[in-house]
Amino acid sequence: MSQVDESMFDVRHVERFIAEGRITQKQYDDYLAALEDCTKNAEESGVRMQATYYRTGAAGQDE
Repeated sequence: MSQVDESMFDVRHVERFIAEGRITQKQYDDYLAALEDCTKNAEESGVRMQATYYRTGAAGQDE
């Protein structure tokens, strides 16, 4: 099987490319299996978020 451009495996498009027959599910599975395991480089992080709530009237006007 010929070499496939790596951009064909872009997670944003891969399902469409498979459905269109541009790549196969096996090609995608093989690509994922060949990726390097980079978990040793990962760092844990946390995000603190504060929510702000606004009350609106029935017509969508701020009260």
